[in-house]
Amino acid sequence: MTSLTMALLVSWEFTHNWPYLVLSSSFAIGAAVSMWIREMIRPSAHPRVVQVLALLLFIYSFYALADVAPYVHL
Repeated sequence: MTSLTMALLVSWEFTHNWPYLVLSSSFAIGAAVSMWIREMIRPSAHPRVVQVLALLLFIYSFYALADVAPYVHL
C-alpha cells in the first residue's frame, strides 16, 4: 500500500491532476492505520521504526489534503 502511495504521488508530480493526490493521501492514511493496528496486535522487532513511518505517512496525507484545497470549488 505504501508503494502504491508513492507511485500515485509520482504520477501527481508529472500530471498535476488532483485525483492522484487525493488517492495517494487516502492510501497513506490507510497504510498508517494498518501499520498501527498491526503493531497493536502483533508487535514487531522494531516498533519505533514502524511508528515513525506511520506518523510520517499521516503528516504527508494531511499536507497533501491541504494542498488539494485550492482545487475544490464549493
